[in-house]
Amino acid sequence: VIEHLHRQGASLRAQAEQAIQRHGLQDHVRIVGRSSCLTYATLDGEGRPSQEFRSLLLQETIRRGVLMPSLVVSYAHLDEDIARTVDAIDGELGVYARALQDGVDRYLVGRPSQVVYRRYNAAEPAHIA
Repeated sequence: VIEHLHRQGASLRAQAEQAIQRHGLQDHVRIVGRSSCLTYATLDGEGRPSQEFRSLLLQETIRRGVLMPSLVVSYAHLDEDIARTVDAIDGELGVYARALQDGVDRYLVGRPSQVVYRRYNAAEPAHIA
């Protein structure tokens, strides 16, 4: 199982990074993490982390049939699943590149998603009596 997770994750990383390079977006989309537990970073035109561009990436991969809050692989992921994910990423990257030029608001439908870890999430939980 462990070897499968690392192999599929390494394949996903390599193919996604090739797609990112084809679109010239190495400074704006990055694949990070261990092969078996990948995620991605989305950066705006100035290279700052961008929730708007993350939301756009999620929106466009969902349009292509892939829900992608992260890139964590499981034992069930076959080569076809990796290829489908990379196809969704590749299709989305064209939109991402246009959004960098034209403004993300032209392409994003609705409000950007919120960051999960916000200031008020860090509050100490209430004790149950």
